[in-house]
Amino acid sequence: MASITRKALADLVIRYFRSVDTGDIPDAISLFAPDAVFTVESDHVTFTGRAVIQSMLTSFSERSTLMEHRNRNIVIDEATRKVATEQRYVGELHDGTTREMVTCNFFDVGVDGRFARVAVWMAGPSPLGDGRT
Repeated sequence: MASITRKALADLVIRYFRSVDTGDIPDAISLFAPDAVFTVESDHVTFTGRAVIQSMLTSFSERSTLMEHRNRNIVIDEATRKVATEQRYVGELHDGTTREMVTCNFFDVGVDGRFARVAVWMAGPSPLGDGRT
């Protein structure tokens, strides 16, 4: 396996959350491999491929007036290029729905330095929508 430093892995994940929270979906999606898989484990919903993931993230961003992932913990396995995060998600949708919950994300980073797989667990209803593939 090609080596990616611990700092580079941490920076990649931090950049992803910052991009999502600020609505910079083009930057967020640039971090995914073309055939990446994004699964919301708690809802049993999977989004496959960069275009489908981009559509889901764009829809989520467009429906949101506020989105913030407050990272609490990050665990990095440099040897396998895996990162796990725990964060408090705070968000509000245009319809006035607010959500605050703990979420955990699990990232598998490919040799190219992009996300091959992201798995998300949410302690509450998913604000991402249903884009089953």
